Amino acid sequence: MVIKQNQINKNIGFIYFMTERDLFGYPCGPYVKIGLVKGNDDGRSSFERRKEHQTGNPREIIVEAEVKTHAQVSTLESLIHQRLAKYRIHGEWFNYGEDGIEPYVELTKEINKDLEGQIKDNLLINQYALIEDNGEELKPSSEAKDIHNELLKAKKEIIKIKNEKDLAKLKLRSFDKRFYRDIEGICFYEKIKPQEKFDKVNFEKDHPDIFEKLSEEFIKPNFTIKKDLKNKKSEEFKKLEELIESQKLIKDDSFESINRNKDLIKLHSKWLDAHVELQPFELKKKLLENKLKVLVGENQGIKDICSWKRKKKKQITKNALLKFDSELAKKYISIGEPQIRFKVNDYRPYHFK
Repeated sequence: MVIKQNQINKNIGFIYFMTERDLFGYPCGPYVKIGLVKGNDDGRSSFERRKEHQTGNPREIIVEAEVKTHAQVSTLESLIHQRLAKYRIHGEWFNYGEDGIEPYVELTKEINKDLEGQIKDNLLINQYALIEDNGEELKPSSEAKDIHNELLKAKKEIIKIKNEKDLAKLKLRSFDKRFYRDIEGICFYEKIKPQEKFDKVNFEKDHPDIFEKLSEEFIKPNFTIKKDLKNKKSEEFKKLEELIESQKLIKDDSFESINRNKDLIKLHSKWLDAHVELQPFELKKKLLENKLKVLVGENQGIKDICSWKRKKKKQITKNALLKFDSELAKKYISIGEPQIRFKVNDYRPYHFK
């Protein structure tokens, strides 16, 4: 497959670094806003974005720096936000401390270099993902073996760090052993509205003719690593999960909050440390997986290394059935149970002593 240069240059965006100054020209604290601008035909840049922020703001906004990217700018922004999570005050605002914003700018450039280096591979992968594999399995080359080994090393680190992150999360969640509790500035619960569920499996069994008429073909790629690493839960992890299963709501529609203390701040710090440490390894994992997909190409996989199956399947959507026969569709649509979701703040709106 051939990748044209105009496909590479199609996406242009910017990561901007903005600060605020008072009427005398002094910085309003050691804070920088790190956000994105998606380029377009009108030449919208970080400076155009500055004008939007300036409206209604009595302080002068300064664009201190910007990083131009041909990669997905939203991905770059997400990665830099994760990497700087310990210095995040709220939203897109970060504390840059005594070192200034230059280290943040340089880090953004480093991450962007990795992302831009994968643009051609990503375009190839997207094209291969639209076609069925040929069912053949390649013999592993020395390059594929090296990539596989590096990938397993990265995944080993990911499992280790993720276990630390998940354990800290469980400890925060189970701090009150009896009830669901928000912790001020650290974590919180939220109720998720019940979602509609469309029983596609039984509908296809009950009405094969209608399914055949309304369904559309699609390819859902399935990439797996062979000789993959498996994670084992520790006994402490299992006990905390059991404890959480027995927790209850204090009230039907609300979650009471408790004040944070030194122990809770320490746990949050551990969670944030792990959240930050995961970023380079997760990015490396993604880049290595992409290299293997490119090597696989139109094939089904590489023996003892990986599998990338792409077969055509038929699928019917809820909306398609509703348009065809709303009464029939309703028989296969049900409302699930409301869910409770627990979230840890990926920033710290308080000072770590």
